[in-house]
Amino acid sequence: MSANTLPEALAAQSHRTDGGVTFGSSAQRERLTYAELTEQIALAAGGFADQGVRPGDRVMLRIGSSREGLLVLLGLMHLGAVPVSVKPRVPGVAIDHYFAEVVRQQQVRHAFEIAGHGLRGLRLVTAAGTAPPPAAASREDVAFIQYTSGSTGMPRPIPLSHRAVLGNVAAIGAVSQMAPGHGGLIALPLHHDMGLIGVLTSLIHGIDLVIVEPGQFLRRPLAALELIRDAERAHSAFPDFMLRYVARRITEATRRTGPDPRLFAAWSTVFCGAEPIREASVRSFLDAAAPWGFDPTALVFCYGLAEAALLATSHRYVDPATSFHADGPATTARLGTPVPGLGLRVVDEGGLVCPEGLTGSVQLRGDTLFDGYDGATDHRVTWFDTGDLGCLREGELYLNGRRGDRVFVGGVNVFVADVEQVVAAEPGVAECVTLPHGASFAVFVVPERGTRPDVQRIAARVATDFAAAPETVMEVSHSAIARTASGKPARGHMAAQLERGILPRPTKTSL
Repeated sequence: MSANTLPEALAAQSHRTDGGVTFGSSAQRERLTYAELTEQIALAAGGFADQGVRPGDRVMLRIGSSREGLLVLLGLMHLGAVPVSVKPRVPGVAIDHYFAEVVRQQQVRHAFEIAGHGLRGLRLVTAAGTAPPPAAASREDVAFIQYTSGSTGMPRPIPLSHRAVLGNVAAIGAVSQMAPGHGGLIALPLHHDMGLIGVLTSLIHGIDLVIVEPGQFLRRPLAALELIRDAERAHSAFPDFMLRYVARRITEATRRTGPDPRLFAAWSTVFCGAEPIREASVRSFLDAAAPWGFDPTALVFCYGLAEAALLATSHRYVDPATSFHADGPATTARLGTPVPGLGLRVVDEGGLVCPEGLTGSVQLRGDTLFDGYDGATDHRVTWFDTGDLGCLREGELYLNGRRGDRVFVGGVNVFVADVEQVVAAEPGVAECVTLPHGASFAVFVVPERGTRPDVQRIAARVATDFAAAPETVMEVSHSAIARTASGKPARGHMAAQLERGILPRPTKTSL
């Protein structure tokens, strides 16, 4: 990729009128060609300059999945300012305290749609006016700053250089082979790395992109899917929970009207990551989507993290025997090999490289890594400890879970993700969240609609499969699970609540 910065890469699409971006999937949806989009980005940059924003200024914003949200983000980068993307909420942390901490850390002076804290509020202006060219910048300059989700504590800043993001965009493009004329769908929040980098990748590669607000997608997924039905090739990203959700909705549609065998016929890439990939989820999705024309090899299992811009490893699905590994009562997904320019190793507690198949700490270094939480650590040469545990088999990564998401019970090492996978396969279970609790762990079960899982049976199975009895198994409502802004269980917050003796409100208890 010849461009030095993200604005330069985006400006390379400015001549095109044959592709563009569609916002929303309802009757009120709006479409901009690439020529219109790049013009409005430049006008937005001029509008921000008129309001006093200067190159290098850090501007705090909450990015929405809308025309306005995208233009604010891209307009600021076009001007040479540094967008600081914050989450709309953080479990267990007062939002004003969170914003105040970001303002202090980043020395923010301007904000978009965030009031108070002594910040100057900005407006989006795209009317005729000054439209400056992309600001001169270096590949090593910070393009934008994301904040972590806060699933394990106070969110931390992730400064990403143009070099890191452009390198990851190129890597994602190489895996997907996306090109002008292709279609894409992003229905993930843009304040999350999978949504944001997914959009930037799509725009830089010039595909015909549909951006749908997550809540709108969940209400009417088929309407969004229809918008890329006739693409030459189609690309998207579905974490595990979206595979399960889409499987349910198209199964319902199959019963009502029968399948449309062309709905998924063009789909050639569906990145699946951001949370543990469960064999049951993949199986249910593939079974449901097959009559609608879905090719199983379009699924790409991946390991990614915001600190690596996004994609770290990838594996294109083959079949259950090839793409999953049975490890005791649970299975782990084959997450593949690192993207070009990225090094990966697994080390033991002493920092020595682990032998094949032995679990240890996953570490990364390379061109697409961030510059450290301090903004001053060169992770091209310094290994970054991801906090994840996993192993390598024949050079490919298999992940066990976060270092803090394992418990020791009577000398037995138990990964909560494994427990959750086993419990989620039980009849009537929609979701499971497992946390350290007391001398063991607690299992919270969210039931499928209209069902009551057998918590006694679940407790017995967990004790048998893992040789470790849970402290409690409790049926709770979906709303009782504290979540981050991106929808993940807020484990740090929930674990702290448990330590204080606060349990989620039960619908049924056991043990």
